[in-house]
Amino acid sequence: MAFANASNYPKFQVIKRLTFDQDAMDVNIIKDWSGRGNIDKEINIPGKVLGFNYYESIYSPMVTASFLMQSTGGDTSDEDDFAGTLKDAAKIRGFEEVLIKVQNDSGTLDWTKKKRRFKIIGSPFNVDDPQKQVAYFPMVSTNGLFASNMVVKRAYGENGKVKVSSAVKKMLDNGYIATDYENYSLKGTWKNENIHGTENNLKITGNNEPLLDTINELCPKSVPEGGGDPGYFFFENIDGYNYKSIHMMIKDGYEKHKKKGYRDTHTYTYIGGLEANVDKEEDPNDYRVLLPPTVRRDQDVINALKGGTYSIRVCVINAQTQEYDEKIYTIHNNDRETITLGDGIEVNPNNPQELDQNSYCQTYTFYIDPNSESKGGNTTVDITTEGGEKVDTPDLYLPRALMRYGLLHAQLVEIQVPCNLELTVGELIQLNIENITQDEKVLKEFNEHRSGLYLILHLCHSFDPENSYTALTLARDEYGRPNEF
Repeated sequence: MAFANASNYPKFQVIKRLTFDQDAMDVNIIKDWSGRGNIDKEINIPGKVLGFNYYESIYSPMVTASFLMQSTGGDTSDEDDFAGTLKDAAKIRGFEEVLIKVQNDSGTLDWTKKKRRFKIIGSPFNVDDPQKQVAYFPMVSTNGLFASNMVVKRAYGENGKVKVSSAVKKMLDNGYIATDYENYSLKGTWKNENIHGTENNLKITGNNEPLLDTINELCPKSVPEGGGDPGYFFFENIDGYNYKSIHMMIKDGYEKHKKKGYRDTHTYTYIGGLEANVDKEEDPNDYRVLLPPTVRRDQDVINALKGGTYSIRVCVINAQTQEYDEKIYTIHNNDRETITLGDGIEVNPNNPQELDQNSYCQTYTFYIDPNSESKGGNTTVDITTEGGEKVDTPDLYLPRALMRYGLLHAQLVEIQVPCNLELTVGELIQLNIENITQDEKVLKEFNEHRSGLYLILHLCHSFDPENSYTALTLARDEYGRPNEF
């Protein structure tokens, strides 16, 4: 069966929890409600779902989703045992739990685990007529919903001696909230391989600031272990919480694409037409781009130069001695060994790539007292000296992190493909785009300038009764295929 065909729902269940004022409900009603420490009503609706959309984003610390269902009034019953729609008979107000499992030939999207479920956020939108009701239910991951109400109550890294990645793990493990109906902890919501190590130290003061905001603020302040540009993303996907550096996502993607099995399921081709699926075991269109790629951004060099994407000046003033230090950083003289997705950055072909003291358009200035803590948001930086050299000061990472974020978003492309449940944000895919030529296309089928590896920024799986698709927003920092490919 083709990936774009209708998927099936082994599980699509809404759990309505009884409130305390319903505890004295008639025993005939209670006997139909299954209890697991609480009295829950499980309502199965897979055959009534008209559409289901699932969203991940590298920018978002919570997965979101929504479903559309049609009801003729027999979904469940109310406290008087009177049949009605899911929204009205179950009195959906928000915070109801939803368990979803979707399957097709590409894989399984399983959101039925203890730490991988959805919550309905608010009363659904509905349109009624005399015979039926169509209702739209917006949802967010249970982790995201509870984490958005958690705060950082304690400090991490007294004297600035904790690595940022270690602090992120501890903050997630210490994330806990108690409500009238349940207690929720973020332990078990992340895997060690999805928290990329950092080499710099920070002190996180907490100050009862929101947990998710506090971790997000650490992203531009984090430097990956073993080299690579500063700059991380904090996001949730089907694997739980991720704290990943741009450098390591690209580097890991390169290694994975060397394996044929992975490369086959992460390579997509855009050509003018689709192939007929006649007596073939595998649909040749499963890894085709279905619509022409939409280019949302493509190398705006003027704005990139003005914004400091390629070259910046960093000025530091010592508050004690009033000594002034100035450095120029460019993509080409970067000691962090920048890894990119193309075959080499060429800022200006008429200029040599060595350091030019006058070729910057963006300046960052830092006023630092070596014997104090430099405050920034919910974090403080230990400004000690070791052998006269600054350690973990903002001028060493923040400007270059902003350079890397800007460079990553040089090209943005949107594509739609048959539903592939193996894909997730933060991965690399190979995109092959056909050449437009008056020569024989078989001599050079794909455009080597626009084809290459792209990072998945946003993902949406969309399901309806007849079809299943995946929409992707892709980012790339430069043109062409990387040299090692």
